[in-house]
Amino acid sequence: MTSPATTREPTASNRLTYDDDLFLRTRRVLGVAVVNQTVWRLPAPLDAAAVRALHSGLADGPLQRVVRPGRLPGARDRWATSTVSLDPLVESTPVPDDAVLTWADRQAQANLDPVSGPTWALAAAPTASGGSVLSYVTSHVVADGGMHVGALQAAVAAAGFRADDAGVFASASGTRRLPREGERIRTGLVADLRDATGQARAAVGGLRDVARQGPVPPVLAQQSADRPRPEPRTDDAQPASPPVVVVDTDASTWHRAAHAAGGTANSLLIAVCTEILLAAGAATAGMPVRVSVPVSLRGREDLRSNATSGVSLAVDTTVTPAPERAGVVADLAQIRASAAAEFRALTSGTRVEALGPLKPLLQMVPDAVAKRAARDATAPLCLASNLGRLPATFAAPLGTSASGVLMRGVTQGLTRGRLRQMRGGLDSWWSEHDGVATLVVLGLDEERLGEPGQVRAAVEAVYARHALPTRFW
Repeated sequence: MTSPATTREPTASNRLTYDDDLFLRTRRVLGVAVVNQTVWRLPAPLDAAAVRALHSGLADGPLQRVVRPGRLPGARDRWATSTVSLDPLVESTPVPDDAVLTWADRQAQANLDPVSGPTWALAAAPTASGGSVLSYVTSHVVADGGMHVGALQAAVAAAGFRADDAGVFASASGTRRLPREGERIRTGLVADLRDATGQARAAVGGLRDVARQGPVPPVLAQQSADRPRPEPRTDDAQPASPPVVVVDTDASTWHRAAHAAGGTANSLLIAVCTEILLAAGAATAGMPVRVSVPVSLRGREDLRSNATSGVSLAVDTTVTPAPERAGVVADLAQIRASAAAEFRALTSGTRVEALGPLKPLLQMVPDAVAKRAARDATAPLCLASNLGRLPATFAAPLGTSASGVLMRGVTQGLTRGRLRQMRGGLDSWWSEHDGVATLVVLGLDEERLGEPGQVRAAVEAVYARHALPTRFW
């Protein structure tokens, strides 16, 4: 995800943050669990011993944490060290090279439990062409994208595969430890009383802040909430399988296309995602499209499970410089400037977040209230997550650089009714390693982006307009 130049200091507490709690509640109240997954295509044959060594490093790292409830009403849940983990799954049956996504989908359904454990899973298999594939899945309660990457880097260093760019965390052994009794925050009844009191004060102050801010200005851009609420259907309880398309292109070509249009890799990603919606008919040309962009606030040695915020941009879709480039959001310079301004406002603390003052109150409300509030929740119309250039240790988790890396979020337990209720358009994740730029697109619009062929056709059309070569997984 996009990382601004400056980051905030880690929170010196082992209490769950609002975002930790949000993902926990989503699982507990709605039965929907969000996980992060990375899948590597490796040119080397499967090395079971290396997989076990990587697993051992992860088991001694920051993912080994579970949630313990507060003892008093209003006190936030806290983190505790876990001893539960799944054994590494090392398969012997080769995966056909054109079935890696099917294999990845199966691994993404790992049964993870942030309360009892396990909170992560590792699986590997040989491929028919003589290489191998590796899957790494983490509960979003325990790890956002930054923690997902950092924990793996630390495990790679601990396993001895690569130690030259250990990245966010210096070593696995130094990251597992959570605050001890009396160190940063006590964990007894007195500590819970202090935390509950602090939360109550913050909630009251937040309500005052909201009252002073007044009504939130309307958002003059296309977004999910603009779409009509879906009517109940007989298949609402059936499992949903949103289509996912993964495409590789040359990273240098991506950067050249971005710079030629006055943008950056990130602004081109935002434009491409907007154009995919336009190509599929999921957004209306001539009207701005609201795009959500996650932003990492994680610093070095930052052990928060979730340290991500985000900005929202209204992308102009009226610019069509030539008939043959119709549908292209050409003004990347405008997107770049708008994104930079939003990033500065976020990191400087000058941006007013409508929900921000209410977070302490929302973290205190009972599950029944949270469930009622979630009934009308919608997804972003467009989510563009830029994971950036992957660290060398992350791109070579077993010591050999991957030929392909897929990174994405997966929602487990999603039903067709819930998917339609979300009224989303698409989610996307972009990353770069060893000269390859990979885009993962998840279609959330059942009518226009509900089939793999629809998503792929839209991606192909947009890439062709930008002269980007395509290699689909």
